[in-house]
Amino acid sequence: MLEQLVQMLGGHSLHIGYGFVFGTLLLCGFGLPLPEDVVLVTGGVLAWLEASQRLGVETASFSIMVRDPALLAMVLFGLAGILAGDSVIFFAGRKFGVRLADFRPLRRLITPAKLEKVEKLMRRRGNIVVVIARYLPGIRAPTYFTAGHAGLPYWEFLVFDGAAALVSAPLWVCIGFYFGSNIEEAARFAARFGHYILVTMAVVLLGIGLRWLQARRAAANAPPAPQSERD
Repeated sequence: MLEQLVQMLGGHSLHIGYGFVFGTLLLCGFGLPLPEDVVLVTGGVLAWLEASQRLGVETASFSIMVRDPALLAMVLFGLAGILAGDSVIFFAGRKFGVRLADFRPLRRLITPAKLEKVEKLMRRRGNIVVVIARYLPGIRAPTYFTAGHAGLPYWEFLVFDGAAALVSAPLWVCIGFYFGSNIEEAARFAARFGHYILVTMAVVLLGIGLRWLQARRAAANAPPAPQSERD
């Protein structure tokens, strides 16, 4: 699939690639069954093809990656598309609730069993579930749908979802960019190692999030300072 997408888009302006990445990720929020990682890796390869022609180089390097404007722009379009698509699911849950889950085309994506599972997780772990769900494609949509239905403030959803996307989007785009001269290798690397890296980062983010929640609860349960100390 990755090779076919690159062949289809590689001969056009990179602006077409930006639009493809953003638009496809947005459509994923409406239920388009296309893997997010494939879209982002494709964007990275397209950015590399443009950079290789502009710079006259055949292979990517770290020094090129950290300062290439095409790569940075592709990461930003990827992030924007992810957040836009996730926001569609969130607001669908807020506006329509379980009524939309009963809509026949969405029953396989948002099943009652998944909704029940996510509701239990939300009650136990709160906003941290939003972070973890970003790395779990089968439960991501039900989680964000339930978060909207449960009345989670949108800014909180955006902060937690954005924190998770700040890991996944740059990773997939950079994999595509770095291996852009060898599309088959990019696809193999993404399939073999990408998810392990994401799981590692998810565990790190989970640990940070749990420590933040513990500190927040400890501060909320702390006894008020004596009057003499406040004075």
